[in-house]
Amino acid sequence: MLAAPLKRSAFGLRSSAALLKRGKADITVRKTTGDVLVGRGTYGRQSWNGQTATVFGCSGFLGRYVVARLAREGTKVIVPYRGLYEYVRHLRPTGDLGMVIPMEFDLRNPKQIEECVRYSDVVINLIGRNYETKNFSFEKVHIEGARRIAEISHAAGVSRFIHMSNLNARTNADAKSLVTKAFGEQRVRESFPGANIVRSATMYGYEDELLNNIGKNKYCYLTVNKAQRKLRPVCVSDVAHAISKIRDDEDTVGLTYELFNSKQYTQKDVIDLVQFFIHENVWR
Repeated sequence: MLAAPLKRSAFGLRSSAALLKRGKADITVRKTTGDVLVGRGTYGRQSWNGQTATVFGCSGFLGRYVVARLAREGTKVIVPYRGLYEYVRHLRPTGDLGMVIPMEFDLRNPKQIEECVRYSDVVINLIGRNYETKNFSFEKVHIEGARRIAEISHAAGVSRFIHMSNLNARTNADAKSLVTKAFGEQRVRESFPGANIVRSATMYGYEDELLNNIGKNKYCYLTVNKAQRKLRPVCVSDVAHAISKIRDDEDTVGLTYELFNSKQYTQKDVIDLVQFFIHENVWR
């Protein structure tokens, strides 16, 4: 609600921020824990809406969009990272001073995970892999890692847990990464009752692995089945917006969301689109 119109003082017009008052919309009551969160300061980036979110997988493609969306709305964001600080340094300007807080962690270290979620009321797990390494297999990341984060978050009293999966995650899928993601969903449900599962189709955006890979490998882009694979690509910023809305709406507790394009494309359609914009042929 807004106060009376601006009034003149000895120093001229008073700022609108000084006259802005808080209303019922600034109070969030968490359905699962009963916690009451009250916003402070003015609206938007230069404020705190009373919420603190931990975003695991923040340095990935989707992670930077989710962090930017939350920080822009005045959410205090904890950004756990593995490796070098430079991997998440670019995230700090997305929020106001002190609102984006990097914390080093290891997915195999429960104590560090507990430190990252200790003061958060929302935990968003975006960690996922398309390939295995000697230290992190699909099982360790998609199943054990997801279960560990969900268990620790639940024990720490976190109100909301949002887990990112894949639209094609099935226990009988052909790809091992999709099978482990499906089992990871089950472990999250068991460890954190009321968790939200978000299943997204292939995402596109400025740093994606869909359009950019076609452009980079335009002289030899490998396809199968004459590039007739079906796709329903979704914009990464739309996925980030959906995650933010799920976090805000307490009526979404425990629901599963599938995010995909309403129009179906073939891989050939996407390749033709890239050819049109780069004005070159993609050899396949």
